[in-house]
Amino acid sequence: MKLTNILLISCLTFCFGNVQAEDVYKWVDENGVTHYDDASRSVKNHGAETINIQTPKVGTVNTVNSSSYTPKRQNIRANFGNQNLNYQVSISSPSNGDEIRANNGTIYVVSSVNPKPQGNFTMRVFIDGSLYASANNTTRVEVPGVSRGEHTIITKLQTQDGKIIASNPVNVTVLRVSINNVH
Repeated sequence: MKLTNILLISCLTFCFGNVQAEDVYKWVDENGVTHYDDASRSVKNHGAETINIQTPKVGTVNTVNSSSYTPKRQNIRANFGNQNLNYQVSISSPSNGDEIRANNGTIYVVSSVNPKPQGNFTMRVFIDGSLYASANNTTRVEVPGVSRGEHTIITKLQTQDGKIIASNPVNVTVLRVSINNVH
């Protein structure tokens, strides 16, 4: 008995599930407010006019002829490489003459770049003329393995189109703990 009821309800739902209202009724009340309704009683009660709305049936899909549709591709880097930008690179941190305590030998070098690079870029840190570290798309570079003593730091920006711009040098002193064996 329960199975029969379930089958009957399922069949009725399937058969009448595609029924959709295509007529909409429109009327304006005494306050000037426009109302819309899908019940035909609106015609009798409010003197509504019938508006025929074309709605897709359940299970149908409106398609677009793909041969006539071509999406427009936006080039977000349309002017990249065509501009002669004069980048300015400088080291923001550490400052010239700073003493940096780095017991583990790791220092952080932060550069400022104006204007901001378009697209991808690489920031390289040179200490005493040797490349120590680099990072992509950031101006903050972690530099491990710096020995204690006085050093000259230079950063170089390489833009996506291969342009390389160097900063002015900054002289710093790296301080590290030293353990001397006393006999």
